[in-house]
Amino acid sequence: MKLRFLILFSLLIVASAHAQKSQNIYFLKNNGDQVETKAKADFIRIIEEPDSGDTRFKLFEFYNNDKRKTLGYLTSFDPKLVYDGIVIGYDSLGKRSETTSYQNGIPFGTSTYYHPNGKIKRQIEYVPTNPSINQMIGTNSSLTNFILNTNSKLIFDADSSGKVNIENGKGHFKEVIKYKEFEKVEEGDYLDGMKIGLWTGYDTKANYTFKENYEANKLVSGESIKNGVTYKYTASMQPPEYKGGINAWNRFIASTTKYPAEALKNRIRGTVKTSFVVDSTGKVVDIKVEKSIDPLLDEEAKRVLRYAFKWEPGRERGIPVRVKYNQSFNFDF
Repeated sequence: MKLRFLILFSLLIVASAHAQKSQNIYFLKNNGDQVETKAKADFIRIIEEPDSGDTRFKLFEFYNNDKRKTLGYLTSFDPKLVYDGIVIGYDSLGKRSETTSYQNGIPFGTSTYYHPNGKIKRQIEYVPTNPSINQMIGTNSSLTNFILNTNSKLIFDADSSGKVNIENGKGHFKEVIKYKEFEKVEEGDYLDGMKIGLWTGYDTKANYTFKENYEANKLVSGESIKNGVTYKYTASMQPPEYKGGINAWNRFIASTTKYPAEALKNRIRGTVKTSFVVDSTGKVVDIKVEKSIDPLLDEEAKRVLRYAFKWEPGRERGIPVRVKYNQSFNFDF
């Protein structure tokens, strides 16, 4: 993402005390795509230069209705945001929804989540993770991995009335996420902040039920049923895998991509951004150019992806699923 330091003249909208600071302003959709105007954006991101004596950038995010969305600090923001220190999140009405502390982009300590009425909903204690792990992560994730992953402990949980379900890491937990036409549910017991024993649940959109056994947050075994077929697993989420892993995939992209002769002759260069889906059989499908540079370069990027061998498909609770990926092709000379 290209850096453009601007002076903030409009409403967007920090207090006048910040108005003379150098800033980056981005108009963004919820999926992370950048758009040209505030009217087209779901939210606005403002990144301000560090204060004197501090090396961290200030982060301000606002919903399109001008209500605040996020306040915090960053050690860097290109190509991704790296949070540092306390980050506060707000709902679309401007009410505080969470407070999380970060060190070098990784949550640590106790994070607190709030109901819209201001009561504490949940407290999670994060334990050290391995930041060196780097693999292709798909767009699908289970409730377990996304909300209560094995790198955290659930210390407290209560409903909006104040009824406590988990206290001091112990109790029975039930998570219900409702959408317009479907819902996801899972429930089971916690001890010392970690999952223990039998957990059960269902997903009405994916049309499966499941049961899992845990020991101190570790998934020992799982079994899901979809359309009468039983799937056994020991990992709730398995991303798709190209034969040989991510390094083999990168080698395939590098060795297969050819600079179109006409584009080279006309000195056309740039980065083509594409997306594709690894379907439930492992085939690469739904290839799209998300950011075009030139038809010649665009077509070469699509050709390479069409040429790709099958992957081992991703699985959600043992069931093969479709997973979307992004892939960039850098053409330069």
